[in-house]
Amino acid sequence: MTINYARIVVVVDNNVYKRGLASRWGFSAYVETPRNKLLFDTDSDPLALEENANKLGINLSDIDAVIISHSHGDHTGGLSAISKLKPGINVYIPEHAGISNYIRRLGLIPVPISKTRMIFDDIYIIGELSAGFFGLWEEAMAIKIDKKLVVLCGCSHPGVDKIAEKAVNEIGGRLYIILGGFHGPSTKALDRLIELGATKVYPLHCSGDSAVRYIKQVYPDRLGIGGSGLEIKIEIQDENK
Repeated sequence: MTINYARIVVVVDNNVYKRGLASRWGFSAYVETPRNKLLFDTDSDPLALEENANKLGINLSDIDAVIISHSHGDHTGGLSAISKLKPGINVYIPEHAGISNYIRRLGLIPVPISKTRMIFDDIYIIGELSAGFFGLWEEAMAIKIDKKLVVLCGCSHPGVDKIAEKAVNEIGGRLYIILGGFHGPSTKALDRLIELGATKVYPLHCSGDSAVRYIKQVYPDRLGIGGSGLEIKIEIQDENK
């Protein structure tokens, strides 16, 4: 079944969007659709993750799965909190991330992913890509609403443009919103996101000030500003109603 609604909440980021929330060097986002609740990355600080989630009215005990973009601690640090709140939950990781044993020790279930696949109705993991250094592999997440793709990135070490292209080519549809860490992208990479159809680009976490400045100068209507507490709702109206 296809979905017509999604809610995305940035639980923790380097910057604060909603007053009263914590910021940390890391990233975590909550995703809710009519049938599923997921956590994409877990930040670096389990306490900040829990506290922000509580303030945002998010019950982490209700999530159906966790998706980890890559092995770095600023994206896996909150798994210890998840292990207490939701022991035995599936944690989707890049096949070559090398963290399966760590996740098992926490009492969680690692699910290695190599190829792009749908894990719930219209919720996809964008299969792992090599960053090209230190054996680092990274995956991302996409939600397909009608023919629109919403893509969440952790740090985009392999290139945010490559992740977006992979999503469009392997899932189908048009890039609609992309958010997360872009890891100091080139202007060419940012141009490519617009070429792929992005109506909003949210450069968060490790994206860097230059990425924000470039989008603001060249594509001002496409720039999304965010941080801890940013909430995005996407809804497609049923034309038959």
